[in-house]
Amino acid sequence: MSAPAAARPAIDEGRQAAELAAHAGYRRIGVPLPERVVWVPSPLVGAFAAPIAAGLATGHRNGRVLDSVYRAVDDTAGETIGRAVRDAVRAAADGVTGDSVHGVAATALHAEIAAPRGTYAATRATVTEAAGEVMRSAVAAAVGDVRQDTIRGAIRLLWRACLPGDRSAPAAWWWWPFRDFVLFCPPPGELRQEQVGEGARAADRPHCPDGPAVTWADGFELHFWHGTHVTRAVIDDALSADEIIREPNAEIRRCAIERRGWDRFVVEARLAQVGPAVPDPGNPGHTLTLHDVPPGVYPTSVRVLLCTNGTVERDGTRRRFGLTVPADCADPIEAAAWTYGLTPTQYGQAQRRS
Repeated sequence: MSAPAAARPAIDEGRQAAELAAHAGYRRIGVPLPERVVWVPSPLVGAFAAPIAAGLATGHRNGRVLDSVYRAVDDTAGETIGRAVRDAVRAAADGVTGDSVHGVAATALHAEIAAPRGTYAATRATVTEAAGEVMRSAVAAAVGDVRQDTIRGAIRLLWRACLPGDRSAPAAWWWWPFRDFVLFCPPPGELRQEQVGEGARAADRPHCPDGPAVTWADGFELHFWHGTHVTRAVIDDALSADEIIREPNAEIRRCAIERRGWDRFVVEARLAQVGPAVPDPGNPGHTLTLHDVPPGVYPTSVRVLLCTNGTVERDGTRRRFGLTVPADCADPIEAAAWTYGLTPTQYGQAQRRS
């Protein structure tokens, strides 16, 4: 699939800027830019293709090993990624370029991305860090059973060389520089964000509550919950309460609980209630309950206060939500007062204005 003819000038201009930046980098170290310049459709393709192509370029062409690595790539990342990896390796190692590599990459490069509002660099850093984690895990999983030193050595070389692209060339977010070839990867085709803060303090961060926040043309995707990189299972709300509690990463535990909703999590995780439910003085007609949170769910010991939103949602309901409070809050009124910086007596006398 190739990009529309009208898109070619913008695509070519972006690629030229990235390649000129790479050329300057090579020139600084006294090495000519390789003739084999390949654009890959996603960073995952580049992460697999670069070490394989590096091994082939240095003469390590054991067909049995290569077939084993390709099968491992297919098993780890899927056949779509696997085909793109094979195309990129052929282009990088043998100088064969084809539409299957350049066409897909061009489509991703031309895709619309939300206009940056001064925080583009921060968003890019967040996405590249998360993609790097996924790429390292995927490469390690695919080659974990391959014992040949040539492949392992190429992968070590990759992670020393794989750095975000030059800031002056935003058309490429990743590049893999080698003596015989260089791979480039464009930005994601779709980047979903949310704005936090207002005015001069406004900032964007990747977030999507019902799907991937970042996607590339070949289907490689990343999921974010309010700026935190999470697994698809968190966004799909597919984890059991026990799986959430056992999650070793505190930030991901927090995100999974927020995605599930404290009202559901309290019931599913069978969190012990501290004292009886009490009427909410600040939200007449609704109640407050306080619950213990098992050790390890959060880095520090906390309790959770379940309360009801004071405003009506668009569907006419009032959302039940949870707020974490210090573990030494002894009852719901004290916990609710703490969230407002009031004493229990002051909160007990509060009346919400309608």
